[in-house]
Amino acid sequence: MKNFLFTLSSLVFLIGCVSNQAVRTVESRDYTLSCDQLQYELSDLGADFEDAKDDSGITGKNVGLAIVFWPGIIVNEVRANKNQDSIDDRIDHLTTLYVDKCVQSEPSS
Repeated sequence: MKNFLFTLSSLVFLIGCVSNQAVRTVESRDYTLSCDQLQYELSDLGADFEDAKDDSGITGKNVGLAIVFWPGIIVNEVRANKNQDSIDDRIDHLTTLYVDKCVQSEPSS
């Protein structure tokens, strides 16, 4: 019975943890992407950012961890914030590339 409860609580703990979805800020292929590919990457990262944001705050995972192992909430929040920060940094990088490569500056009068 003890083994069953230990296994069950371990499983609940592992399922309740926010996964590490941090992304690299710069990838070597970034500089070869076309304008359309940069737009696609940026829109995809926007969706990823929303998913990472959904892991923060009062979530089912954090409520479950509060019941089983309350310090896990801190771990989840830190990991969710790192995920958001890494995605935000990548969006900034790709936006800079997009502006440099694809946005035509208006001729000065």
